[in-house]
Amino acid sequence: MILGYRQKGLSLLELLVAMAISSFLILGVTQIYLDNRRSYSFQQNLSENQESSRYIQLMLHQHLTKAGYRREPYIDPELIFPSTNVFNECNFSKGQTVVGNGSFLCIRYQPRDTKDRNCLGNSPRNSSDIAAPYKTSNIEIIIERYYLTNNSLSCQVIHTDGSGATLENSSGSAELIRGLLDLHFEFGLGSDADTRSVHKYVTSPSGTDTILAVRYSILLRSTNTRLRDAVDFETAIANWKTLTGVSDTDITDDNGQLYQVTQRTVSLRNLLP
Repeated sequence: MILGYRQKGLSLLELLVAMAISSFLILGVTQIYLDNRRSYSFQQNLSENQESSRYIQLMLHQHLTKAGYRREPYIDPELIFPSTNVFNECNFSKGQTVVGNGSFLCIRYQPRDTKDRNCLGNSPRNSSDIAAPYKTSNIEIIIERYYLTNNSLSCQVIHTDGSGATLENSSGSAELIRGLLDLHFEFGLGSDADTRSVHKYVTSPSGTDTILAVRYSILLRSTNTRLRDAVDFETAIANWKTLTGVSDTDITDDNGQLYQVTQRTVSLRNLLP
């Protein structure tokens, strides 16, 4: 009597085939996960640059439009804004409310009311002086300086009285936003023939120039690295140099980050004739 043979377990060939199929499935799932993770990181860093650009534009527009604000706009600026030099860079001539060069910008203005805030979020120091409308006797002046430091846009503030003397506990500086690789300012000037239109843009206006607008350009870089494959960062830098006219940009630590160039022009409505 011959007993039927009943197989137990797997043969070596079957085990190898099963392992090969499983390996292909695991590799496929892993690759899908890595691709999705990289795509998510790419989109997050792209959004980071876009949100930073949007915030900077909103913040700078809000504050640049204050430049030269006078509580009584019919009074000549020379009668309100004295000559002064603060932060060792903001050297204002009498009546001048915007100074700077390609790397920094300084503005000054009178607070609109007690609820007005400087770029650090602080209120006016002498609130009682601006409680009444159209009061200009020794009204304080807010001076703000915008500059780039350690890949961050920073703001420096000082409050002075009408004579240019610094008010007590009115100075400060703070980092506003990170992720900036470079920052460039240009100043739109009017001409003698047409003082209501921008004739040209310069990086270093003089104390006698009529500044009607400020154009700023920002080069942003994402936080995360290894997000690019084929595109070299030299492409973004070349575009930046073409846009701003700068000849040299010091970038030595590129590691596959995403770059974004943003440019905007703000008309200084308080300075328009």
